[in-house]
Amino acid sequence: MSKSYYELEDLIRLFKKSRSTIIREVNSGKIPSEGEKRNRKYPKEAIDTIIELEYQKKSKSKEPELIFSPSTPNDTWQEVNIGRTLYGDNDIVPYKTLLEWGEINDEMYMSLKSKNKVVGYSSLMPLDEDILTSLVNDKIRERDIPLTAIKQWTDPDISVYVCSVTIMPSDNPGRDSERAAIVIRNTIKWALSLDRQAKIKNWYGIGATKEGQHLFEALGFKQIISLYNGERKGYYIDSIVKPVSLINKIVKQMTGEPAIS
Repeated sequence: MSKSYYELEDLIRLFKKSRSTIIREVNSGKIPSEGEKRNRKYPKEAIDTIIELEYQKKSKSKEPELIFSPSTPNDTWQEVNIGRTLYGDNDIVPYKTLLEWGEINDEMYMSLKSKNKVVGYSSLMPLDEDILTSLVNDKIRERDIPLTAIKQWTDPDISVYVCSVTIMPSDNPGRDSERAAIVIRNTIKWALSLDRQAKIKNWYGIGATKEGQHLFEALGFKQIISLYNGERKGYYIDSIVKPVSLINKIVKQMTGEPAIS
């Protein structure tokens, strides 16, 4: 057959469909053809165009590799296991407690997923100010936060605890850096969105690693306490809008993407 036309076997291979399906779609006009049934030809130009457009359509509708979205109970379970791997059981909030907190406010946990597997997560919690002060001063730990301290985003004059920004390490440092940048960038966007919608008076955080301390300081948080020879530091800021230029700079450095507005 001419190079301008495909054989029926070519169509089966290109469309990855059975012979009967191809014949049915040819007969219905879905696949272009020329000539009568016994001498039917399949124009290469038309077939290639359809395959190209189908590929483009699938590419546009393809689920992104990495998705940052609210954590489901399954995501939260994966987050607990990541935390246990990285920090041990003593510093991890029990799964039951996390679910109980979520029953009070189900908009506190976000996760970064790759093919439905959690690879990073973050959490912003509106809490009672007295409990936040105790946390920052290490008088209590996260697992000790009482249910009564959890607030709603619609409550007046709330304070927020930036309690977790975590990435599960892999064997690819470059990929880990990319994922960390995505989690941090999207958590910042999330925080700015909450700040516009809710009446937030103060933000608090604890830097338990050098990386965490550097991030809080780069974002304009003020150190209010240093414990255990600087291994654990508490931070505070009354408005995350004020250092927005610093936030934009960090996001651009990490991702190369446009600044947050």
